[in-house]
Amino acid sequence: MKLSTPFLCALLFAFGLSCGKSESETDPPPADVPVFIVSIDTLRSDRLPVYGYSRGSTPAVDAFRKDAILFEHAYSQYPLTLPSHASIFTGKPPYMHGIRNNLGYRLEPAHATLASVLKENGYRTGGAVSSYVLRKDTGIAAGFDFYDDFMTHSPLESATSWQRDGEISRQALNKWINAPGADRRIFGFLHLYEPHSPYTPPAPYSENADPYDGEISYSDAIVGRFLEELKTAGLYDSSLIIILSDHGEGLGDHGEKEHGIFVYRESIQVPLLVKLPAGLRAGESVSHPVALTDVFSTILDVTGIQQQTAGPSLLAAVPTEGRQIYSESYYPRLQYGWSELISLVGPDLHYIHAPRVEMYRYRSDSAEKVNIAAENRRQLVALRQEVVKIAETHPFAEPSLADPEDVKKLAALGYLGSTSSPDGALPDPKDKLDVLRSFGSANDLFRTGQHKRVVEILEPMLRENPDFISGWGVLAQAQRKLGNREAALATLKRQMTETRGDAQVALAIAELLVEMKRYDEAREHALLAKDAGGAFAYETLAMIALAENDLEAAEKAANESLAQEPDRIQALMMLSQVRRLQNRPSDELAMLDRARDVIQRRSLPPVRDLELRRGETLLQSRRVPDAERAFRAETQAFPQNLRAWAMLSIIVGAQGRRPEARAILDEAMSRNPGRASREMAIQALLEMQDPEGAQALRARFGS
Repeated sequence: MKLSTPFLCALLFAFGLSCGKSESETDPPPADVPVFIVSIDTLRSDRLPVYGYSRGSTPAVDAFRKDAILFEHAYSQYPLTLPSHASIFTGKPPYMHGIRNNLGYRLEPAHATLASVLKENGYRTGGAVSSYVLRKDTGIAAGFDFYDDFMTHSPLESATSWQRDGEISRQALNKWINAPGADRRIFGFLHLYEPHSPYTPPAPYSENADPYDGEISYSDAIVGRFLEELKTAGLYDSSLIIILSDHGEGLGDHGEKEHGIFVYRESIQVPLLVKLPAGLRAGESVSHPVALTDVFSTILDVTGIQQQTAGPSLLAAVPTEGRQIYSESYYPRLQYGWSELISLVGPDLHYIHAPRVEMYRYRSDSAEKVNIAAENRRQLVALRQEVVKIAETHPFAEPSLADPEDVKKLAALGYLGSTSSPDGALPDPKDKLDVLRSFGSANDLFRTGQHKRVVEILEPMLRENPDFISGWGVLAQAQRKLGNREAALATLKRQMTETRGDAQVALAIAELLVEMKRYDEAREHALLAKDAGGAFAYETLAMIALAENDLEAAEKAANESLAQEPDRIQALMMLSQVRRLQNRPSDELAMLDRARDVIQRRSLPPVRDLELRRGETLLQSRRVPDAERAFRAETQAFPQNLRAWAMLSIIVGAQGRRPEARAILDEAMSRNPGRASREMAIQALLEMQDPEGAQALRARFGS
């Protein structure tokens, strides 16, 4: 990248430095520039007051806009979180960095990232993210000294543990920024998952008539606190600060409620505000289209780092002539069996490459309702050729087999598992709007536990649309929740046929067959996935062997899984179970400790029963204080684990701390109201030889 000398001189002048050159230098290094990116997930630009929205309330962003350059037409390269952030961090479109979905892809080390380049040039690098989608394992954390992606339950978090309140991420990053003796040559990345669905803003933002706007206002409050912290630390004025979103949200404008499928303006046009050091260009606006990939070049431009990049700097005085901003979505192809969509945005026209192509004059038709493709044949041919050339130069790569646990976690966030891409001509997503609406309704019902209604919607829909890949998977989950395992098995087998033997589906079938105690069939399906993802297949084989009480086979399969992925938590847990059944407590503890070390080293969420089983094993070795700490850790991470509460109360009571033991049981019952927790408490009191306490508890609840 050629450094922008006019900008560099202006920056040096603002800091009172000379712009002269020595004999040994072409350009002098700029003053150290702190760099910060704030990414507000799923934020449409047209839902911010600074972009003309009349009903929103975002005082922090409004104030920041006065100090920043506002880009009126900024575009994401993908309407999903992981691919879009990969483009921001590498300066490359998805067909170059290779990530085409939230699952089944990983950013490879060969791609230089903002964090890695800045780190190589003496920057301290830190990030805090609010969604499991951006976990370290995706490769997105490359180059960060500090990267907080820890997702766990807390009073501020959602019902699932795979996203967290953005305020927790802000606090984590601010703590790192303000560490004693910290260097001001710093790069900080803050990711907020609000306003991603479901839209559940906390009070008082929940009072907003539109919950999406309420989540935006809550995000704004977090951003405001973050910027105030930078001011308090004396960093704000000298910093390059970029506020953006990774993608927008459909909100029904073209039939899509959320995001991932379409590449219309509402899904890919995002807010982008850039505050330069020393207030340079404050309050300006830029009207020509720009890409989020340009953020990479811009940061290196401002910091004076020489690097070859894919795109121009946002600070270029003149836009690149004839430039087409590229965006894509392969999500409909991977998840639904529909055609992928490619977008090219030029100075005035937005071209969408699809089975039935579209073109819009986005400046005069911002809602993109009038398709003018038929009126612009010459331009249409040129743009189609550009898309075809990209596809030929960079062939689409199928996803790898995703970790089954990751599939479940991202499903909790509304993302579906990775599937095989179908062959042949694929339907245009816009011709499947009725299916999309029905499936959206079914997903909403599934989230609220209305599984019978899900079946009633999906069964007739799939009879008419058998190639709708993901629908079969959701139907099978609903049937399974209703206890109809045979129907769920038949549904998964149909999905297996539609995906031409997808390994992900084979593992789901194997897991269900284990529940049904049909172990030979389960083993056959696990072996089908062995070539695509050996670690996961061997883990499933270990689960089958444990169910059959074949400890030798279970140990062999778990070790095969670990040979391919040494940090596989589930494989380590299975090996510890083998050691327990072999009555080898010290070896069991070694496996559990190894799993705990992996969790701590990689900042992974806690695993249910890990500390409970550690406590039970430690108790066998008479390590009572260590066992108590383990039981207490389990109750803190998984307050619904009644056995952990019972073991904690018993071990405390056995040490003569009976009032404390009773208090532990009271807390367990208050956090788990119902008959099961009361029965657990009574049994625990009897175990610790406290019949008076048990009798008092019976009298208290009339049982």
